[in-house]
Amino acid sequence: MVQGGKCGSFALGVEARFCVEQWMACGLGLESREQWLAWARGLAVTPETGSSMTLPPLLRRRVTAMGQMALRASFDLSARPARFIFCSRHGEFQRTLNILLALAANEGVSPADFSLSVHNALAGLLSIARRNMAGHTTIAAGADSFRSGLIEATACLMERADEPVLLVYTDESLPDPYSEICEGDETCVALALLLTAPRPGHDHILLDLTTKRPKDLPESATGQAVAFLRFLLGSTGDQRLTDASAQSWRHA
Repeated sequence: MVQGGKCGSFALGVEARFCVEQWMACGLGLESREQWLAWARGLAVTPETGSSMTLPPLLRRRVTAMGQMALRASFDLSARPARFIFCSRHGEFQRTLNILLALAANEGVSPADFSLSVHNALAGLLSIARRNMAGHTTIAAGADSFRSGLIEATACLMERADEPVLLVYTDESLPDPYSEICEGDETCVALALLLTAPRPGHDHILLDLTTKRPKDLPESATGQAVAFLRFLLGSTGDQRLTDASAQSWRHA
């Protein structure tokens, strides 16, 4: 599922390069860059019980815990004009479940749940808060949701090299009773990446779509997002990580 305007695409075997200007993540009890850097190095990190970040009222009212996590990760990065791409496998599914339960009980549907249950709701709220007119795209592609968002972001940079892209991934575990049919191990994590086209003198990442499908690598969308963050915060050498969806990332 894709909501919003789609930029472009590239086929298997094509390589694309991009820079990660800034990043931020929330989840697993980690709220600061210092904590995530320690996590990437395998050091012990004490999880935080709350966040010190203050969001504008527009981004706090009626937003779920998962939504606030995504907005905390992306808010500072969104100060720079950029196109927004949000990706999520399930979105704010608790809102959808609330609607289904209300309909099953012949009760009225919450206006907040109705208006904010769609995948592009968080991107829309952030666009309004930042008065961003660059447009946004939201993607839901099952277990490949993060991978597909990264492909879309890279395609946008290839088409419009002068326009940065803010890529935001967020997801959480499905609530009962849908947790019984959940295929992947999704946890509540949000990752925001401010991406730009490569420039001389800056480290960049090479994205390569191949036909290989390696085994024993992250199958879930959250697993792919966390694996990419670990890769991003690792060595700047010639390391390669290939996810389960025939996509490889390499520092170049």
